[in-house]
Amino acid sequence: MRGFLAALATLAILGLAACSPTSATRTPDGTLVPTAGPTRAASTGGEGPSPSQLILWLTPAFSPTAGTPAGDLLAARLDGFERANPGLTIEVRVKDERGPGGLLESLASASQAAPDSLPDLAALDSVALHDAALKELIVSLGEAVDTPSVLAWYPFAAEAARTEGSLIGMPFAADAQALAYRSDAYPRPPANWTDVLDGPSPFLFPAGDPYAAFTLAQYLSLGGRLIGENGRPRLQAEILSQVLEFYDSAHRSGVLPLSARQYHDSAATWAAVRDGRAQAATAFFSTFLAEYDPTTDSLQPLPTSDGAGTCIAEVWSWALVTREPVRQDLSLRLLTWLSDPEFLGEWTHALGLLPSSTAALAVWPDGTQTAVASRLVTAAHVRPTAEILATFGPAVHAAVDSVLSGEASPEVAAQAAALAIQAP
Repeated sequence: MRGFLAALATLAILGLAACSPTSATRTPDGTLVPTAGPTRAASTGGEGPSPSQLILWLTPAFSPTAGTPAGDLLAARLDGFERANPGLTIEVRVKDERGPGGLLESLASASQAAPDSLPDLAALDSVALHDAALKELIVSLGEAVDTPSVLAWYPFAAEAARTEGSLIGMPFAADAQALAYRSDAYPRPPANWTDVLDGPSPFLFPAGDPYAAFTLAQYLSLGGRLIGENGRPRLQAEILSQVLEFYDSAHRSGVLPLSARQYHDSAATWAAVRDGRAQAATAFFSTFLAEYDPTTDSLQPLPTSDGAGTCIAEVWSWALVTREPVRQDLSLRLLTWLSDPEFLGEWTHALGLLPSSTAALAVWPDGTQTAVASRLVTAAHVRPTAEILATFGPAVHAAVDSVLSGEASPEVAAQAAALAIQAP
């Protein structure tokens, strides 16, 4: 494994992917277009890998056979790697993102029942990546501390790819929960809580989210901590109370309606802005880009008390699954190939997702999409792990609900949440 880690650092530093033959050409206007290559098949099963084959698991959003510009770019990149390694074939198997047949669940079941059917690499979101690491379903990439700095990953991407200081994935793309708003309804972008309180109504966030991700993001933006000096989970009631006071003021002024409790995710709150039922609400970067009206809709980091802004990033990383040394070496070379900033820039732009590094964003063309992405990547924080959400979410959600319903004051609700977390 030590040799594998040394190879990882060496390949990242030398940037071999950028020097290998490419599988795309540029048009006169600078657009990267995939060249013709072998037709790539995606499957959901099949025989175990041979020494001349690598198996890649990913979700439908990243499928190279989706018939989209992003899918074509990935297909061309994989074909290029095959041509650079004669005799090698890459088989892509598409798995659902969640559920019994989901990618993480498939990794867990295959590791027990059919280890020969496991992939060499898998594309996992940040929550699944950490779950897979805890369950030892993936191989840690070790203490290659210099790799993130060499690749110039954004802090949120580097954080998502590590657990307890160990590198467990190679981040390549992210989505972010931000604030969509009607630019014709606000005299200036609503960057802080006062802008929201003084702005038009309604303003929405998913107050019905049982994991309270939006509220936890606001709590953390105020410097709130989730771990006490004793190393146990802890909520600081005085800081959570500040967030709840903001909600209470917004509700009493009519800006935040009681109906916010009926919204469980940002897809629903964004639909309210898109359909003219709200003036501002949480929205995901990818969904906003696909549906927004450039004449009236804008996107920016979530407003915070100090106006610095924040957003919640869901990061996808390539994870190493195979434990066979020869296959690990070949998988490492493919990881390096797929991490080339020029390719990642073109691919993430086509996907409508945020890139994981400054070098990849530098490839994006000038325009609204790039301007918005530039603001979000500097304010982004990785979505809390499944363990944190499960530990803190229910208590924080109950506090939000009790304040909006008028059952408790912000101070009382915050204290109740803090006590619930401390209870054995």
